[in-house]
Amino acid sequence: MPEKRPSTLLLWLTIVAAPGALALETGLRLLLFPAEFPLVRAFLRPTLTPIAWGIAIVAGLGAIAGVVLQGRLVAKQLGKLPDSANTLQRRYQVAFGVFLLTTAVPQIPSIFATFCFTFGASIVPVAASIGLTSLGVIAQALRVPKLAA
Repeated sequence: MPEKRPSTLLLWLTIVAAPGALALETGLRLLLFPAEFPLVRAFLRPTLTPIAWGIAIVAGLGAIAGVVLQGRLVAKQLGKLPDSANTLQRRYQVAFGVFLLTTAVPQIPSIFATFCFTFGASIVPVAASIGLTSLGVIAQALRVPKLAA
């Protein structure tokens, strides 16, 4: 039975995870939080916005680190494949599995930035964090076929 490549739907879900988390947070906050919560957000905004900017920097660094880590882990995992299993399909599966793992490196800071937004941080650093994360994840996604070759 021929091996199957992982789903492109899973690839796209990984790419849109950080922006999707922000959209989900906003919807849940607007639907479920009490009417007085905007006062709490306004009070915490001056404290949380600089923290969100720091997280955006970490997300940018995480995007770079994720790409570097992806290349190293794929090379390491492919080096462990026995000759009998070293097919293009298997190499792609290994590269895709590593992609799913290493995308967490930039995505985790963006989740924290989203928490900051929940409690009042400005949307600007949160959007910067999510933008940098998305660029890092897309860069990793584009590398999967090249790393598997």
